[in-house]
Amino acid sequence: MKHKNLWFTTGVCSLIILVVIGLLTGIYHRVNRKVIPVQINPTQPVVALTFDDGPNVRYTPQVLDILYEHQVLATFFLVGEKFSGNELLLKEMKACGHEIESHTFSHPDLTTLNREQIQQEMQKTKAELKKVLPDYQIQYVRPPYGRYTEEVKDIIHLPLMLWTIDSGDWNKPNSDTIYSTVVDKIQDGDIIVFHDDNQETVKAIEKIIVELRTRGFQFVTVSQLEASRHG
Repeated sequence: MKHKNLWFTTGVCSLIILVVIGLLTGIYHRVNRKVIPVQINPTQPVVALTFDDGPNVRYTPQVLDILYEHQVLATFFLVGEKFSGNELLLKEMKACGHEIESHTFSHPDLTTLNREQIQQEMQKTKAELKKVLPDYQIQYVRPPYGRYTEEVKDIIHLPLMLWTIDSGDWNKPNSDTIYSTVVDKIQDGDIIVFHDDNQETVKAIEKIIVELRTRGFQFVTVSQLEASRHG
């Protein structure tokens, strides 16, 4: 009986060690991924894929895997209060060359807040990001729900970045509906908003990328899109 217990304990310990090694190896490969290259051809259409409300521990890694497999850059408008516990996802985004921008700290309707509260939303997000990526600079803010006033805009002191196509995934449709909503409307220079917090969006993303690429679209971050617009 003692020998059986010893063999069982040894087996469990070995399994745990293998799992830990596997996890560490996966983490190493993720944060050491190479930058996804982009060379914009001015004769071809461009589109910016953007993802709101993350990072999400379950679905954001799946989105990142799809983007890396297809060598597509995207922009993530992240919620600052979700950074804790998802630090490796932030590092992976930066390693791949994805753009990290602000979607505020706690995702409030900014039009309901006073000046001090809005400033805190901006400052806390910036401070949390600095803990993980000390040298990274936020360039744009996407106001939750797309709601803002001129006063909100003045308080933020950073350009606001909205979208031209709403995938509608926030309403929890199936992946085919998300796909059709995007590809049926797509035009050169569009900014598409997704939410990397559900399986249907994950399922739709790969099909959308493949279809748009067959139509000659190039995938860029929002700052690259802005740069291309201004020559």
